[in-house]
Amino acid sequence: MRIGLVGTGLLGNAVGLHILESGYDLTAFNRTKAKTKQLQERGAKIVDTPKEVAENSDIVFTVVKNADAVRKVSFGDSCISCGKHDGLVVADMSTINPIASKEIAGEFAKKGIMMLDTPVMGGPNVAIKGELVMMVGGDRETFEKHRKIFDVIANKVFYLGENGTAHAVKLQ
Repeated sequence: MRIGLVGTGLLGNAVGLHILESGYDLTAFNRTKAKTKQLQERGAKIVDTPKEVAENSDIVFTVVKNADAVRKVSFGDSCISCGKHDGLVVADMSTINPIASKEIAGEFAKKGIMMLDTPVMGGPNVAIKGELVMMVGGDRETFEKHRKIFDVIANKVFYLGENGTAHAVKLQ
């Protein structure tokens, strides 16, 4: 499975390093290139756009600041959905409003892309060890198909139901 990562701040970087350490191929993008240096040194392919991440990945994790940032990397210029291919899945680890998550999932669905919301609890210090707690909302079959990578990222993974549910639970 080819893994993509859009957003390599503190949490995204730690998740990416753990994915690489676990033996997966990783393609990553961050607006600030300097924040991808450590990943590149460990073998990640660093690209110039979210579109290129999508083109080189089976599943793309987004770990960005807020819902507007998720929308921008998902549907803006040279975006994730611009790099659509059969079977592409997006997993949003950003902490965003559940209503926005449902809307974003709906936009992806219109483009034939499945999206799971996958917010996590725990910071970079546990992410680097794969010990996050992950909540998942979205299509159950898509979740099950990609369960292996979720179990790499988090030592506790909970499927909670439709899109938006995981964000609703995390924000409570």
